[in-house]
Amino acid sequence: MKEITLPIDDRLLLFGYGLFETLLVTARGIPLLREHWQRMSEGAATLELALPGFAEWTDGIRKFLRDQSGGSMPYALRLTLTGGAPACGHPSDLIMQVRPFPYHAAQYEAGIGLHLLSAPHNEHSPLVGIKSTNYLENILARQEALRHAAEEGVWFNSQGQLTEGAMSNIFFVKNGMLFTPALSCGCLPGTRRALVLALAQKLEIKVSEGVFLKEDLLQADEVFLTNALMGIMPVKRIGEQSLTVAPPASALSVTRLLAKKLADFLPYTEFRHP
Repeated sequence: MKEITLPIDDRLLLFGYGLFETLLVTARGIPLLREHWQRMSEGAATLELALPGFAEWTDGIRKFLRDQSGGSMPYALRLTLTGGAPACGHPSDLIMQVRPFPYHAAQYEAGIGLHLLSAPHNEHSPLVGIKSTNYLENILARQEALRHAAEEGVWFNSQGQLTEGAMSNIFFVKNGMLFTPALSCGCLPGTRRALVLALAQKLEIKVSEGVFLKEDLLQADEVFLTNALMGIMPVKRIGEQSLTVAPPASALSVTRLLAKKLADFLPYTEFRHP
């Protein structure tokens, strides 16, 4: 792996001041590339950081992928925009690195466990809407979930309202209708979240973005999570409560229908791989 050197006074190193995006790299290319750039661009404006334009950003990704030695697909590509050191004249830097795809087929078939996190999520934080590299709260939440034998944790905000997973957005299904917390509850505007909502509308599935409590989640017929790497991941358990996860080929499950259609609904940017 290529070594990365940053100035010792870069705010990424000192304060976790920066942004990141995690992209899925597949044989077809990278899905939702412009949407990832747009979210990073909005975050950069919030943090007053300079981000290359979309064409330059894309060219940088293309060059980076050409220099990779290859490997099994899919895999994750992380882009980190550092905070730089304005007082010392050091600009922000854009760092790229790859890591293996973290999910496996058995999880998609059987579902994963979900833990209800003990600490509330601050829906008023200025970090809620951006992918900040100040990610310690998320890591600690994930570690809490793992201690409770769950793969992901879910937050409720200071009002007790359902918000999101430590590293995912959350959806649930009741009586054939799809529900997900409104962004105002303290959710990151996930790229897959937006796509699932658009796909549901196309499939004429009724959708409600709103305010939901723990009881709403626990009474759901189906629950699933989304993020840029996992796509749609079914949930088989919330705490000690088991949920029914339909077989992958089920025609009666909203989760399975959305997962099946999502692959064809994704817009890809093609890249030539070594």
